[in-house]
This record gives sequence, structure tokens and C-alpha cells, in this order.
Amino acid sequence: MHIQRLNLLNFRNYSSQTVDLSPGLNIFVGDNAQGKTNLLEAIYVLSLSKSYRTSRETELIKHGELQTAIQAKVRKMAVLDLEAVISQNGPKKLLVNAKQTSASSFMGQLNVVLFTPDSLQLVKGSPSDRRRFLDIQICQIDSVYRSTLLKYQRVLRQRNSLLKDAYHNRSLLNQLPAWDSQLLNLGTRVILRRAQVLADLQRYAQEAHGEISQRRETLEIVYEPFFGRLEPGWSGETIREAFIGELQEKRREELQRGYSLVGPQRDDVVFLINGQELKLYGSQGQQRTAVLAYVLAELQLMHAETGELPVVLLDDVLSELDQSRRSFLLSILNNKAQTIVTTTNLGYFPTDLLAEITTFEIKAGTIV
Repeated sequence: MHIQRLNLLNFRNYSSQTVDLSPGLNIFVGDNAQGKTNLLEAIYVLSLSKSYRTSRETELIKHGELQTAIQAKVRKMAVLDLEAVISQNGPKKLLVNAKQTSASSFMGQLNVVLFTPDSLQLVKGSPSDRRRFLDIQICQIDSVYRSTLLKYQRVLRQRNSLLKDAYHNRSLLNQLPAWDSQLLNLGTRVILRRAQVLADLQRYAQEAHGEISQRRETLEIVYEPFFGRLEPGWSGETIREAFIGELQEKRREELQRGYSLVGPQRDDVVFLINGQELKLYGSQGQQRTAVLAYVLAELQLMHAETGELPVVLLDDVLSELDQSRRSFLLSILNNKAQTIVTTTNLGYFPTDLLAEITTFEIKAGTIV
């Protein structure tokens, strides 16, 4: 899939802008604070229905304006017209071929893989960062998972509320088994799907990492559910039994603390290089290589799951990579997936490559 045309109206520092994109490599060059990241953010909104930079969607509206509209013509098996309209005084509207739809149905129409300097939090950040990366990946390719995860999050909020209130009103504990049952059933499905996807990501990432490191190092990506690492031969029933055991073991502590201590909201993903935890013992170069391999694995997974390559968004990451990693990344992406790159310096790109690809300049919210 690829974006043929992108239209922005009153988005961040863009007043009105239309840009036609190449199905291959597109480079947007400009100084800082000119609107390069804003452009990628707009595309991301059209993919996941929300920003990766802010939870306050009115911040996306150009100062002094009442609403913003982001539109794109996307080529897949057929051509889709996608639009997101965000207003100061009204609900967000998401449209596919001019017909309004829900966020869940909107997601998956345009798949993206995003790589920014903040992507290093995948290794260095908290477990919640790693869960978020994984969930975003799965939600783009699996509508059933999107629905299951949303239901689980609602049940978790209700169960937490009950545990908090039950501290002062023990009679409410009569309702807890019903919430436990839903937490168990939905949570088991979330964990099972995460484990399946991460097993595929591990395989793709290990191959990419081997190429980047010239086979000198081995990358492992290990899924750690809240009850501990999954042993070989795990199944949905294995997960369910472990979940039940944790529910029983943590019951007293949950009642004391007033919130849930079990469930996939406490899972983690561990990155290992040659058997050692990357977060604790890896160099910055090793961490960057692992994240790069993970991003390329996302690309492979989406292609395998959907039959389409996603749009790749690279926000000023070439400055974070050394020459060999930059060359590897560009060689993989060139003539493969549509890739939209922002940079402050065209010197990061080989001269022969610049002669073949589409380059744009951004100045103060205007693409020239």
C-alpha cells in the first residue's frame, strides 16, 4: 500500500497543503521546527486515528482555527479516501470513502511503521512502553485483537473501581467473581495473541539483526507475561491455568491495595543480546541495532499478515544511526515499502540515491 496524495488543512503549523508522494522513498528536508514531524504525525493519525505525540487532540488544530482536516488517497487493492476531522467543539469524525466510521473500523485501512528517536524507549523504557509498541503493531493487523483489548481495558477499569470501593464496603466483593471471570477470559486471549505475534517478530528481527551485526551477535525477544516467562509448549490452557493461580495468590494483596495486580497490563518484553539483557548491559549501538531490527520485523510481519507492505515513517532517525546502519536501512527500504523520511541534512543519503528519489523541502509549514 502507499499514499498517493496527502492534504492538510489547519493541521499544526500547516494552513493548507497538498503533496503528491512517490510510492518509493520520499525525503522531507528542513531545519528544526518547520513542520517535518507534523507531517508524519498527520499520516499516523490517518492510520491509528490518534496522534503519537499528544492525547489532547485539539492541539492538532492550527492556532486560531476551529478545526483541522487530514485527508489522503491511499492505493491498496483499490483506492481509498481516508479523512480525519478534529474540531474544537465537537466529536472527531473519521471517514472512509466519505462515509463516517468508528475508530476501530478506521484503523487498519492504512498501516504504518513508525521509527523515531523515541523508539529507543522500546529497549530503554518501561514495560508500558514495550506493551504499547506491541499493541499498536497487533491492533493494525487484527481487528479481533483490537476489540478484545478494548473490552479487557473496560473490565480492568471496572474491576479496579470495585476493588477500591470494596476496601470500605466489603459487601461489594460479591460482584468480584463475575469481573474475575471476564478478566480471565479476555486477558488470556490478549496474552495468547501477544505471544503468537511476538514469536513471529522474534524470528524476523533475529534475521535482520544477524545481517546488521554480521552474525557477531544474536538477538532474542522474550515475552514475559505477568506470571513469568512462557515455557516451550505453552497454550491457551497453560496461560489460563497460570492466570487462575495468580488471581488466587494475589487476592488478599489486591484487596489491600485496591487495584488489580494480575493481568496483561503487567506484561513485559525483554530484549537479550547473546543471552544478556540489553537494557542493562547493552551499549547504545547495540540498543539502536535491536530497535532497528524490530522495526524491520514489524514491516515483515505486516506484509505476512495482510499481504501489503505498510508505509514506513522515519522521523529524523538517520542522525541516530552510524553509516553502516543507515546504509543497511536505506538499502532494505528503497524500492520496497513506501518510506517517508524527515531529515535536517541530505548528507546522510548517498549521492546516487538522491538522484533517483523524491525530495521535498519544508519551510515554516510549507512544502516546496
